[in-house]
Amino acid sequence: MLAFSGASRYSFETGMVADMARRVAALGAFLSDTSEVDAWVYTSQAHRLPPFKPAEVSGWIQDWAVLPKEPLFTQDAAPGNSLARNGRRYGLGDDKGDVAAAVHDIARSIPQDGVPTLVLFSLWAADLEGPVLGDRLRQTADGNVFWQFLETSRPGDDVQTFLKRLSGEAPDIRNVHLYTGWEELEGTPDYFFYRGVLKAFMRWRRPRS
Repeated sequence: MLAFSGASRYSFETGMVADMARRVAALGAFLSDTSEVDAWVYTSQAHRLPPFKPAEVSGWIQDWAVLPKEPLFTQDAAPGNSLARNGRRYGLGDDKGDVAAAVHDIARSIPQDGVPTLVLFSLWAADLEGPVLGDRLRQTADGNVFWQFLETSRPGDDVQTFLKRLSGEAPDIRNVHLYTGWEELEGTPDYFFYRGVLKAFMRWRRPRS
């Protein structure tokens, strides 16, 4: 599963979300060659997007993971894809990426009696509001989901600082991991990214089998 923030257009305009979707598709194909990948975009609320099959990710990216740069003039506006047409309803670009609300909504969508679910959760333009995120994550600690949060390149990010504290101060919450790539996540080679993500997920799954 993929979850990404819609609080800023930047990650859509620069291809960051598209690159993440491509990598998630590769991981999805490795973990299950028959399953679809679920996708969510979150702002002040989380919104479920259409799922995609790993082999069909290119078409999904063009429809749901990219936005053109804002035009200078109305006549220069590019034709909108599905993401752009739903932008107002999703609150895209409103500078609000509520991680705790997204964790809550996504967790409710995951069956507790199914196979373990890996959620790759992008923290770009994410917000932290007090201890609510900790409460939401503790509620899922015994659940069927593994939260793989993806570090951004912004130093001093409050959410990342919180997750690092969580790792040290709440060892009972084993299903949460903050992945840190090279200097920038999008610059991390695929092999190292896949290995880093899967290593943490498989370590969590091992006692469950």
